[in-house]
Amino acid sequence: MVTLALTARGVVAGVLAAAALAKLRDPVGTRDALRAMGLPASLDRTLPVIEAFTALGLLVERSTAWAAYVACGLIAVFTVFVGVLVVRRVHTPCPCFGAASSRAPTSGRTLARNIGLLAIAVLGTARATSDHWLIAVVAVIAFAAALLAGSAARARLRLGSRP
Repeated sequence: MVTLALTARGVVAGVLAAAALAKLRDPVGTRDALRAMGLPASLDRTLPVIEAFTALGLLVERSTAWAAYVACGLIAVFTVFVGVLVVRRVHTPCPCFGAASSRAPTSGRTLARNIGLLAIAVLGTARATSDHWLIAVVAVIAFAAALLAGSAARARLRLGSRP
């Protein structure tokens, strides 16, 4: 379980670092994308710093899982926000990996990706608790939710509705 937890932390750290770097490279595009999503433009600098420090914590902290818990919280907030956008049918592009990274609108696929990443982040907390069975159950539920959200998005696309 320790190897799985460290691998999960590495994956999440890589995703967060890539997201932070992309946002820092294009602050104007990120600011515009954040405004389009109804978020404060000031997050164009704050969000990448939080993502970068969380990624760094995931890579250097091995005896506790504080950074993994922070990553879970951060990704959970992102996931809830994307879920709200999907439910409200707001289809602005997600600036998750910088404004230039995706012109695709926020959709069930975006939600499925975030839920899957959240499941991986949950696996990264394994070293901090002895309740490995609980972590496995939460991760399986999150992966199942990601699969369901992705399947629903594909079904809607096949039916000709908007993502």
